[in-house]
Amino acid sequence: MTRGPVVIFLRAPEWEARHLAVSLAVTAAALGDEVHLALFGEALAAFARGGFGEGAPEAAGAARVPPLDATLREARRDLGVRVVACDTALRLAGIDPGAAAPPLDAVVSLPSLWRLAQEGRALTV
Repeated sequence: MTRGPVVIFLRAPEWEARHLAVSLAVTAAALGDEVHLALFGEALAAFARGGFGEGAPEAAGAARVPPLDATLREARRDLGVRVVACDTALRLAGIDPGAAAPPLDAVVSLPSLWRLAQEGRALTV
């Protein structure tokens, strides 16, 4: 059975939401799924400014949760997780779409993300 891609739409600004989205992305990719982490709002702004892992609670250190930035970097490198954003979300965040990749893997259209989700699964965080 062929499974389609997993698209994780992340818009929530909280560290806990970013942690959940990265954890789901890593898990799905490690199990062989194609994963696209689509960023919106403050999650996108945090990623663009290099602060995606900021705001971890003390409990994260005590639980030995690795930094989100490092986890996402490894997932992209080793598991093929793609971090993307649509051009409108970039403009709303005050980011020039022409200069967004890198650090993003790609600037995509919302319809293309929707098509990927239709072919597979979509999660919203």
